Amino acid sequence: MTKAELYTDEWGVTYTNGGRTLQEVNPQLFTCEEYTVPEGVEEVMDDAFLMKNPRLRKIHLPSTLRKLGYNTFLCYPLVELELPEGVNEVPDSMCECCKELKKVVLPSTTSRVRIGAFNGCRKLQEINLPDNIEFFEDCAFQGCESLKQIVLPPKLRFISPELFCCSGIESIEIHESITEIGYWAFWGCRHLKRLVIPESVTSIEFGIVSSHEGFEGIECHAKGYHVENDALIDDEKQELLCCWTRQKHYVVPECVRRIADMGGNDVVETITVRQPIEVSYDTFASDINLKRVDFQGGVSGVFESTFWNCPKLMQNKII
Repeated sequence: MTKAELYTDEWGVTYTNGGRTLQEVNPQLFTCEEYTVPEGVEEVMDDAFLMKNPRLRKIHLPSTLRKLGYNTFLCYPLVELELPEGVNEVPDSMCECCKELKKVVLPSTTSRVRIGAFNGCRKLQEINLPDNIEFFEDCAFQGCESLKQIVLPPKLRFISPELFCCSGIESIEIHESITEIGYWAFWGCRHLKRLVIPESVTSIEFGIVSSHEGFEGIECHAKGYHVENDALIDDEKQELLCCWTRQKHYVVPECVRRIADMGGNDVVETITVRQPIEVSYDTFASDINLKRVDFQGGVSGVFESTFWNCPKLMQNKII
């Protein structure tokens, strides 16, 4: 490779392809807290900035940039980040575990935010979501504890699994273009006050919400689903998908033949199931005050993990 194709700056950042590609960063030399990627750079390669104990808090990206590799700024102490116009995708784990990140500006050209892009950004308070976005992949905003308000882009059709799991979301509008809601989409959102599911939704997976104080419940207009006794139920499968009850003594609706998710409840103490029932590998996981489950009609599908982290559970009565 000729010198014209390869160049390493004083901070140990190597550029190739005639300065169009940021290839790699030398972790022993890259000790700066602020860095400017020069104009002309079009691509940052996968894992290029990957290192232990990074110090970079601010980065200036060029207007020529079009593609970022995965793990771009994984675990970096960045405070703000702005991507230039022309970037179409936010890559996998771009800012995962950037625990100081507070603000992100995405360009209007953004169409996809990939897996775990902002997972674990617990201080993230502000991010714009351009109208051009069509896809959010799994866990994109999981663990964003400071993210309270967000507006879903109009082209979005699918709320992916764990998209806002354990985030700080207080309210969200699921617009009429949404057709699917993936599992654990809003699970652990302990500030969420209410969730309205519109008629446009045709598929809902398990555990989309969990129980917490102040949650008013789900209002469901989707065909084939109904709400009964603080639970969302799939009518065709006769499956309890999620439950947000604050009752200490809960009775599972008699129409239910399978319980997918009742985990993460810190109030319920006893659960009564009068009909034959099937459970799953983590159905009651982390019901920390659960003392007894009375399966009066018999039960199948019990695993060791079905009652994982249920410290007060003394007896499972199966009749």
